[in-house]
Amino acid sequence: MKNKFRKWTDVYKFTLQQVFKKKGFKVVTVLVAFGIFAVAVLLNILSAKPEKDVEPSSIEKVYVLDESGFTETDYSAYLQAVDDIRFKHINFENVSNLSKQQAIEKYEENPENNLLVVVTAKDEAFEMEGILLEESSISKKEAQSLLEVMIGAFNTNKIMQVGLTQEELAMVMTPIVTLYSEVGEDTSIVVVLLKTLAPMLFSLLLYFMLLLHGLTISREVSTEKTSKLVETLITKVHPYALITGKVLAVSSAAVIQVLVWFFALLTGVFGGNAIARSVYPEYQNSVIAIIKMLRESMGEMAFSIPALILAFIIFCVGFLFFCFLAGLAGSMVSKSEDAASIQNLFQLPVVVSWLTCYIATIQEKDNILEVARYIPFTAPFSAPIDLILGKMGLINGLISAGVLILFSIGVIILSAKIYKGLILYSGQKINLRTIIDTLKN
Repeated sequence: MKNKFRKWTDVYKFTLQQVFKKKGFKVVTVLVAFGIFAVAVLLNILSAKPEKDVEPSSIEKVYVLDESGFTETDYSAYLQAVDDIRFKHINFENVSNLSKQQAIEKYEENPENNLLVVVTAKDEAFEMEGILLEESSISKKEAQSLLEVMIGAFNTNKIMQVGLTQEELAMVMTPIVTLYSEVGEDTSIVVVLLKTLAPMLFSLLLYFMLLLHGLTISREVSTEKTSKLVETLITKVHPYALITGKVLAVSSAAVIQVLVWFFALLTGVFGGNAIARSVYPEYQNSVIAIIKMLRESMGEMAFSIPALILAFIIFCVGFLFFCFLAGLAGSMVSKSEDAASIQNLFQLPVVVSWLTCYIATIQEKDNILEVARYIPFTAPFSAPIDLILGKMGLINGLISAGVLILFSIGVIILSAKIYKGLILYSGQKINLRTIIDTLKN
């Protein structure tokens, strides 16, 4: 067996060099990495920039015509209590002793930077109307903002008419927040969102990586196999070494590309944080803060170094497992026109495995996800992110990695046997019977 895989490193080095020499590969890797780094740094700087101070409104005076039937609302006291910087300076004048027409005439005498507000009772509701003259410098948006605050003051005044004490009023005005959780489950919104979104985003990333690079492997193996070059190659290198070196090379290139992008992201996050803190010393990076909070709320295993290393190993082995499946599909091609149909044999398990984990995450089917961690087809989509989030222990992670490694070795041997057995079936029709006979012999 060792002699059969001899010189696979030569094939690996040569194929990897050819991949790196491709202009498209280098351009995409560098541009995406630079884009990720730039966006991460820019987001840090923009989020670190302090918000502009709230400026007082241009409204100076408000005439209030209250026809609701309630006791007059003290809008000034309410604004002082809520400490609304925009409207604290406004002078409210009660004109309830006037008719609506008289109030409008009084307002018309001095409309600049002033506003007329009419409160009326209609049927079973109350209406608050803001009146602006065309020559007023107050915008409709600014007037609407003030009316929203005045509505809050009016509603508070209504409740106070019932005779509640200050303590009772505070209890009535306290909002109610509802959360649903099972016993022992964390109710933090950030944690819940991360537990839901992170597996979905990770599975999407792996799914597109497999479709892109898996089809590339399948096409490369089938193209070389159907060409006349293969007859020369097999005189120098055993078919086992040939397919192993090629698949490992393309897989390594894909993983290296993703690692470059990941390190660009890390560099952008921490580098941008350093730049932002040098300009705004009080700035705290939200990503770093969230990671710290997650470790506190989800346990010490979340985002720990051992969990990250094991998750990366499972990701790489799982990716390699599917890449050898792609090589297996490519090794079954005997005619170039059959390549597209044979490649569906690789796409089908990828799509089914991804959909299983994706839908189970959306519908919160934890029992399905727990089983998926130990099935070689679904483990790459679920186990790595579960380890990172602390939902899966290191021992379970090692079991998942072991299952993947065993099945990957099996697929390597199976792919190599089929590749070797069918290597001279160029242009002939391949069926299941032919493949079975090849494996037997």
